[in-house]
Amino acid sequence: MSQDSRTNDYVRTVEDVKKVIEHAKLSEDDLKPNVQPIYFGEQFENYKLLELDDDILSDLKCGQTVVFKGDKNETAVLCTKTKTYDVKEAETSNAILLLPNLTFPDEQSEENELINRKIVGIFHTYFEVRPCKPRLKKLTHLLSKCSYKGSECESEILETCEMYTYEKLSAVVQASDGELKEALKEIGAFQINEYWRVLQFDYEARVLSYLLNLIDEQSWPYNAVPMDETIKILSDLIPSVILHHIIDKYSTWCLSTNLSETHRSLIEDKVCRFLAIVLLRPCEKFNFFDFQRAWQGSVPEGMTTDLKQLEGTVLIDKSSHPQTICYFNEQDLPDDIVERIQYLFQIREKWTFNEIRPFVERLATEKTNVNNLLAKHTRATTFEGVRYYCSRHSSK
Repeated sequence: MSQDSRTNDYVRTVEDVKKVIEHAKLSEDDLKPNVQPIYFGEQFENYKLLELDDDILSDLKCGQTVVFKGDKNETAVLCTKTKTYDVKEAETSNAILLLPNLTFPDEQSEENELINRKIVGIFHTYFEVRPCKPRLKKLTHLLSKCSYKGSECESEILETCEMYTYEKLSAVVQASDGELKEALKEIGAFQINEYWRVLQFDYEARVLSYLLNLIDEQSWPYNAVPMDETIKILSDLIPSVILHHIIDKYSTWCLSTNLSETHRSLIEDKVCRFLAIVLLRPCEKFNFFDFQRAWQGSVPEGMTTDLKQLEGTVLIDKSSHPQTICYFNEQDLPDDIVERIQYLFQIREKWTFNEIRPFVERLATEKTNVNNLLAKHTRATTFEGVRYYCSRHSSK
């Protein structure tokens, strides 16, 4: 007998309901007046259940949009305007029945009713969401392929490389709009016409050197650079959009009232950091003490180099003789915490907290700080009073 015919053959009556109440030894006076017998529908709809947290529900109630993002080879994420969530399938031991028209107690009328309700789905799994960090490696990869290398290369780049507007980046990068905008700022991206670009490293080094050489030639203090004169002199060497981008990235308006509208101050940490990378990128390792001397000698007069400026950018090996330093960029590491930890322990068997923190800090969340990440994914040991973090699978 088909499900259809069974449903048509038997329909509960008020007398049936009263018998059930009697068998259950309940009193009708203690129950709500209307009863909803449930039946299986003729066919189940292709629904998916998604569990949302209070923040997402609040956004939806305010009329905001939430978006699923992910290519076929990526696990899905859910993005609001400001946050990114992992979407994972979870199992439930109880069957979940979906009844779209079910009446809840506070919606019931005072009159006795017997209303049939149809089940349109049975579920043993649902999708849950958990806050996660945006997945931004794809952003860097896409923009690096069309990086700006100079006006002489632009025609070839435009012909051979795919360009990205903000809307196109938002569609393919697994990040909320707020996180994506912050990431574009962090990686030093800028717009030429409507397309987002980054500067090729060697070209950026060349343009910044023009600016720093001009400041040195004119004997200007690095914290009071006259902008009108700077732009006038360099505009023949550097396209206007690039010059203004470099100025905005590496300087800020002076705080002094009489200079604030015409002079800018170089940002010491940013300039020192970039010039350190210029020194380190071409070589596998650099004698640590030689590097410190060369680095200080490369920055504008008046600036002071500090290793704190290089957090998340270098590795220092104090166990070697002589001590060495090498370029090691946190942004090049895997976004997945498990893969990142595994890679870090391939590079070095043990790390102190201060050594490893810059390379895992970006993956910390409001609920899971760096200490929690390390406790979950590493094994801590103490040697001669120093706490080290090792791989969980290491025998050392």
